[in-house]
Amino acid sequence: MENQSTIEQEIVQLEQQIAEKRAALGQEKSESQLPPEKEALHEIIGERIQQQTPQYQPRQGGAQPTPGKLQPSQTRPQHDDSALSYVLPELKDRVQELVNLVFNKGLDDGVKEATRSNNPALIDAFHDVLVDELYNMLVERKKLEPVK
Repeated sequence: MENQSTIEQEIVQLEQQIAEKRAALGQEKSESQLPPEKEALHEIIGERIQQQTPQYQPRQGGAQPTPGKLQPSQTRPQHDDSALSYVLPELKDRVQELVNLVFNKGLDDGVKEATRSNNPALIDAFHDVLVDELYNMLVERKKLEPVK
């Protein structure tokens, strides 16, 4: 159960970082079409990736919106084609493996593995899908309000 407590701790830390980013974004005018919480989460994950790969530059505007929804009984996201619908077909399986690694071993392990690929398309797709999965999990846990 150590892995489960690691991801739970990381989620609590992400919640705090989202609140801080949301406050900062409230000060700035955002050009993103994303809700402030998702934009903040996108920036936080992007910063974690940049710690491993300084040359990585996340796309402005954040992740693509997806309709994927987690079931309340799930402790981690399962393979969900809606969350991967905008990822290149040849990257889908690898991105899902990386997302699963995050939920099984922790965010840092998933980020390290993604950056080892030196594949900017894979890293970007991983970033977007991971943000979607984490955002959906936080909404499901009532830590964030869903966008209407």
